[in-house]
Amino acid sequence: MMLCLYEIVDNCDERWTIHLKGAKELIRLRRQQQMITSKSGGAHDPVSGFAELFFAFQDVMGRTACGEEVLFGSDYWQENERHVDLWMGCSPELVSILSAITEMSRTRRQLASDSTQVALSLRAASLGRKLEKLVQEIDDDEDEILHSAAELKRLAAVLYLHCALYGASPTTPLVVGYVRSILQLISELLDSGSLVSMTWPVFVAAVELNPLHDEIWSDSPDGAVVYGRPLILHALAAMAESSVSNVARTRAVIVKVWQARDGDMLKGSPVDTSDCNDWECLLMTGKTVIT
Repeated sequence: MMLCLYEIVDNCDERWTIHLKGAKELIRLRRQQQMITSKSGGAHDPVSGFAELFFAFQDVMGRTACGEEVLFGSDYWQENERHVDLWMGCSPELVSILSAITEMSRTRRQLASDSTQVALSLRAASLGRKLEKLVQEIDDDEDEILHSAAELKRLAAVLYLHCALYGASPTTPLVVGYVRSILQLISELLDSGSLVSMTWPVFVAAVELNPLHDEIWSDSPDGAVVYGRPLILHALAAMAESSVSNVARTRAVIVKVWQARDGDMLKGSPVDTSDCNDWECLLMTGKTVIT
C-alpha cells in the first residue's frame, strides 16, 4: 500500500499499477490460504479487509480515466451497501456502479452484434436509474461535509456515465447542467475549508467543461461572475497542499485536455467521435492518454 501511494504521489505513471497487480496476487494467495486453514473460508481481520478495499478502490477510480482491464472484480463491492465509507467519501454501492460503467465502456468498443448493443443500452439505463435514486447514508446526519462529498461523487458518476456510455460531450445540455452542479458544490466545499474526496469529481467536471461557456454562475449579491477554469485551478491548488495524491499530474492532464479543446475550437474542427466518444478520444488516445 505504501509503495503504491509513493508511486502515485511521486510520478503517478504506470509504475503504481505494478504494486496494484502485486497486491492482487498477494490477496489471491492469502484467500487461498484462508480457504485451507479456516472453516469460515472468508473471515479476515479489519486491517486486511481495509487493504483489499484500498487496492480495489484505486483500481476502480484509476480505470475511469484509462479504460484498462479490471484487476479487482465486482466481488469486492456490495451492490446494496449505501453506507458512506469515511476514507472513500462515498458508498460501496456507488463504487460498484462506477466499476460496472467502466467495464461496460471498455467492452462497448468491442461489440459487433445489434443484440449485444441493445443489452448494453438496457444495462446502461439500469445503472443510470440506480445512480439517480441512490441515497447514500451517513452515521451523523449533521455531517454536512461528508454528505456533500458523497453527493459530489454521485453527481460526477452520473456525468461520467453519460459521457462514457452515451457519448455526451461538453455541449450536451445534460453535461452542462451536471458540470455546473458539481462546480457549485466544489465551490461550497472550498468555502467551508473542506477538500474531502474532491480529486475525481474535479477531474470529471474539468474534462467535460465547455470552453465556449466557461461562465458558470454569478455570485450574489455583488453579481461577480464565477468562471469554471479559474475555479478548477483554485481547487487543484488547494488540494495540492493537503491531498495524498498526485494533484500535479491531474492538473497536467486537465490542462492538456483544455488545450486540445481550445485548439479544435480555433481550427473549427470539433473532437472526432466517429471511432470513440468524447471521453475516450480525449483521455485514452493521443497526447492526453493516461496510464
